[in-house]
Amino acid sequence: MLWLKKILNNWYIKVVLLCFVSLIYTGGWCEIKHPLNPNLKLVVGDTTAIFDSLHCSYPVVSPDGKKVYFLAADTDSLFHYIYGGIGSLYVVDTDGRNLMKILDGKFNALSISHSGTKVAVHVNSGSYFSITPESLILIINLEEPIAIDSFWITSKWLIKSEWSKNDNYLYYFYGRIYRLNLTTGEEEIVATNSGIAGFDLYKDDALYIDSLLAIPELNPIHQNYVIGTKYEFNGSLLIRNISQGTLLELPASCEPYGSGLIGSGLIGYPYWFPDGNTIVFAASPYIQGTGAPAEIWILENVFEQIK
Repeated sequence: MLWLKKILNNWYIKVVLLCFVSLIYTGGWCEIKHPLNPNLKLVVGDTTAIFDSLHCSYPVVSPDGKKVYFLAADTDSLFHYIYGGIGSLYVVDTDGRNLMKILDGKFNALSISHSGTKVAVHVNSGSYFSITPESLILIINLEEPIAIDSFWITSKWLIKSEWSKNDNYLYYFYGRIYRLNLTTGEEEIVATNSGIAGFDLYKDDALYIDSLLAIPELNPIHQNYVIGTKYEFNGSLLIRNISQGTLLELPASCEPYGSGLIGSGLIGYPYWFPDGNTIVFAASPYIQGTGAPAEIWILENVFEQIK
């Protein structure tokens, strides 16, 4: 009987191991979210749950580097149907503490002023299954008491917005690049180039236009470098050296769920910290057969990762 018991035990171990491998391969084992790269830090999310309570997008960093503002939708309201980058306005300390909702709504194209006292969002309505973009931008004064100004604009769809150096103008993009005077409310078209995938502003407010990156972000210290992704959510982080004309894919170790492989996660909305060597971004794990909520992550020592 001892020999039979050994056979059954070996058979049981093999079955358990086979099921474990199968879960990992199919994306069912989503609790394993602890990246080996010590430069990766989770800011908003739950590493023990398959579905996080919030689906996050559009993180931006305060000028002092202490807070991250972002958009997030309650996962239960999405019914696990993840719709890009739309949600209410939240803020959190960069160490993950003091998470707080600032304003409820369905916003996208979040950007922060250079003073750090205001943010801009584009308004959407309808359900997450049928989002209706509105021709409306809100300027939210973050200082107490919170105040909101609204501006009607031409475009209904927006992908990105950026503040001018003096915070008197807001630039935004969908097909064309527009500029809104925040004092007078006047709007003008500043670029209609064909092949615009995304844009950003240099320190002197000159336009940077990218033909590949959807939401490019110029490095605040070394403006020769641009970070971004090919689409709002994509499989890898990309960094462009403008002067050399090169586009480099960051190693998979820079992302919490890898990149470029079957069963890897998605990355979106990378944004530089003021130090020019740290980014914050949204990352979504792979779950077979459905979309997964995105979390907020920080990657430190960016340039050390690509040497």
